[in-house]
Amino acid sequence: MDMEQIEKLIADHGIRTVIVAGTDPAGVLRGKRLTVPYFRKAAESGISFASYILGTTTMDEVLPGLFDTGIPDVHAKPDLSTFRLAPWEKDAAIVLLDWVTPEGAPHPLCPRGALKRQVALADRLGFKAYASLELEFYILPLPISEVRQGRWSDLPLPSKDIHCYSILEGYFCEPVIGRLRDCFPEEIEACLPEWGQGQFEVNLYRADPLAMADTAVLMKLAVKQIAAEAGATATFIAKLREDMSGSSGHIHLSLRDKASGESVFYDPADPLKLSKTFRHFVAGNMAVFAESVLFYAPNVNSYKRMQSGSFAGTTRCWGVDNRTAGFRAINESAGKCRLEVRIGGADLNPYLGIATGLGAGLRGIELALEPPAPGSGNNYEQGVETVPVDLAAAVAAVEESQAIREILPPALIDNALRIACFEIGVFHGTVTDLERRRYMETV
Repeated sequence: MDMEQIEKLIADHGIRTVIVAGTDPAGVLRGKRLTVPYFRKAAESGISFASYILGTTTMDEVLPGLFDTGIPDVHAKPDLSTFRLAPWEKDAAIVLLDWVTPEGAPHPLCPRGALKRQVALADRLGFKAYASLELEFYILPLPISEVRQGRWSDLPLPSKDIHCYSILEGYFCEPVIGRLRDCFPEEIEACLPEWGQGQFEVNLYRADPLAMADTAVLMKLAVKQIAAEAGATATFIAKLREDMSGSSGHIHLSLRDKASGESVFYDPADPLKLSKTFRHFVAGNMAVFAESVLFYAPNVNSYKRMQSGSFAGTTRCWGVDNRTAGFRAINESAGKCRLEVRIGGADLNPYLGIATGLGAGLRGIELALEPPAPGSGNNYEQGVETVPVDLAAAVAAVEESQAIREILPPALIDNALRIACFEIGVFHGTVTDLERRRYMETV
């Protein structure tokens, strides 16, 4: 989209505010709301922010060493191809940013840039990559104002029972979910109640990996704002409560031949209808299983979701249409042949999650890696290697790996480690209600 087309959209829809925003490494969408005249200037010359936003936590804590940098500006350039109306906000449009160096080169801490790098690699290898996301979240009948004032426990639920796939259950949340679909009529394929009280899943239709991640971050923003207007709260926390289903962020990946457009994953002559290229791709993901988890599960809470028998993709194995495998092969047809990476939670950074899965798979193709035989049955009970038990173990796996640094920019990995270690320190230093309940009287 060029500025002439953008100006027409602005005029035709009475746009008064343009949101310019980019995702930080921790997965938070950060930016500014601009008037139209100042957006025009930003579109031409870029826009600057305090650089601390690329090295902070989701709670904006100042990490050790930050002040040593002097905290200069970090520059961002609007990607005009992402300009779109933001119908969840009155008279508004939104455009996504790429973080860049002062010289205009991709910034090493830009998650969007990390994904662009893997898409470009796929192109160089002769492939057109596609991705889709399934994102789960809870809608709570609780005004967001109460959460913002500190109500994090005794949360009301819209139903006392689980009604997965129930059309009637979905009806009760249509004021939020229906409006969300209206905001993304081309991108959202399906919405459904999931396996938790008030939990929903949104399936995004396959697209270019960068466009898919862009849609995911915008969808998360939109549903939170729509829910807030409806007097409710939408949350993508991976594990809302220990006795409730966690929220996942499953990633579907496929490759097609760039010239012919045909699937390179599907082979009708193979007993499993899966090509050698697919096997290399899944082997690449299995080869970096432990060290990749940090980029699918970046928070302390993420690992509360990783429970055996919970539908979470905790196992280092692959299987054909098997939801107990961390990597699920879907082989029903050439057009739908893909790999589902089932590890991630809804709290993942979509850019980094997709970049990790795509990059690992492409590395497997380049190295012609071979996977073990596919698993079958209940992989939760077959002694299969599982994901790191907590964030500290995930950090250790990354620190011991060179392969992950071939997939994601080393500076971005080091930044992720700093954030994760800070998060671990916060939680280790916090006394919880559970500890008081267990030990105040008994010890």
